[in-house]
Amino acid sequence: MKVKKIGALCKAMGVCLLYDELGEQGEIRRQWISNGNALWPVSGLPMLEKSNLSTLFDFNENQLKNMVLDERELPGWLYDLAHDDIGEAPLAESPIRIKADGREPLALYDGPKVIWLNAAYLGPCWTKETRLVARDMEDGRAVAVMDGLFLCGIILPAATSPDFFREIIRLGVSGPRTTPEPEDGDADGL
Repeated sequence: MKVKKIGALCKAMGVCLLYDELGEQGEIRRQWISNGNALWPVSGLPMLEKSNLSTLFDFNENQLKNMVLDERELPGWLYDLAHDDIGEAPLAESPIRIKADGREPLALYDGPKVIWLNAAYLGPCWTKETRLVARDMEDGRAVAVMDGLFLCGIILPAATSPDFFREIIRLGVSGPRTTPEPEDGDADGL
């Protein structure tokens, strides 16, 4: 896991969320970091707190002023997504490459459908052994990034993700919502 890459992705989005995955006795079993569009499990580090994320990722005061920085319990629907491989299907990468607005979305085939995601979100955990699989969510499919049997990331498809987590953060809800349609003049955000 390349932790500094997670920090760079959080800086770019202006969102850094630390999720605590709790065990049956209420103890923290694992921690996750999210930029609002993807989540990565963190291992090999001391227990993190909201207060030490800025040090870990070298966020300066100006970045912190304009950033959503929070720590919370991993919501049940995300826990299910991370631990439930029911409906899991391998994804095939498209040979087609598109660059738009400085971004390179990755096209993945999920049967007859195409899932688009921001390829940069693979950076923190990509290896030669990495494979991508689709997992069911209430309102669509998410991409699970697997290294062997180890889950090393969850990425929401680009068509779903631009304001999806931001809305959850704003409302403080603990489950998926339908992404609102962009208003006139809003980018659809790949």
